[in-house]
Amino acid sequence: MAQREQHERVKKMDRWAGKLLGHKAVVMAILVVIAMASGLAMANLGGSAGGVSFERTDGSGSLVEPGSGDASSGKTSEGSSTKASAAAEVYVDVDGAVVSPGVYRLKDGARVAQAIDAAGGLAPEADVTGLNRASKVVDGQKIHVPTVGEQQASIAEAGVDVGASASSGVSGATGLVNINTASAEELQTLSGIGPSMAQSIIDERTKNGAFASVDDLMRVSGIGEKKLAKIKDCICV
Repeated sequence: MAQREQHERVKKMDRWAGKLLGHKAVVMAILVVIAMASGLAMANLGGSAGGVSFERTDGSGSLVEPGSGDASSGKTSEGSSTKASAAAEVYVDVDGAVVSPGVYRLKDGARVAQAIDAAGGLAPEADVTGLNRASKVVDGQKIHVPTVGEQQASIAEAGVDVGASASSGVSGATGLVNINTASAEELQTLSGIGPSMAQSIIDERTKNGAFASVDDLMRVSGIGEKKLAKIKDCICV
C-alpha cells in the first residue's frame, strides 16, 4: 500500500515537472521572439537615423541650402556694395572764379560743368573761354576757373605769341607745350613722354575733349602725380 502511494506521488511529481518544463519552453520561446523583434526594430531605427536630413527655411518658406547662411552672404553683398560705391565716386578740387571753392565728391564720369555747379556755379568775373566744361573729371583733379583777363594777363606777361600757340602747339617765347594742340612730335619733347605716351595724350583729348587744365593730363593712363610734376612747368592749355 505504501509503495503504491509512493508510486503515485512520483507520477504526480513527473507530471508537474513535465508541465513546468513545457511552460519554461514557451516562456523561452516568447523571450527569443521578443529579443529578435527588438533587434530588428533597433536595426531599422539605426538605418533610418543614418539617412535623416534636416532642412531649414529662411522664414518665408524658401529652403536655405546648407552652407549658405544669411550672415556670410550678407557680408559678401555688403563688401561688394561698398567697393562698387567707392569705385563710383571721384573727388575734385574746384577753385578760381566760382561761388564756393573747395573739394567736392562727384559721381564717376561727371563733367567739368557739374564740378563747377557743385561749387555753387560761376562767379560773375569768371572767364570760361578757354575752359572745356564738357570734359570728364578724374579723381584728384584740380579745376581752376580763371577770371576775366586772367589768361590774357598771363600771356602778356610771358610774351606768348597766341598765333604760334594755335598753329604749332608750342607757346611762343615761353616754349610751353600746349597739351590741347601739340603734335605727337612736340609732346615727345617733354621729359618722360615717348611716342606711345604722346599718342595716348592725343587719343584722350580726341575722345573725351580738350584738357581743362594741366592737371587734367592725369586722365591719360600712365600719367600720375609724379610724372605730371616733372613736366608741369613745361606745359599749358
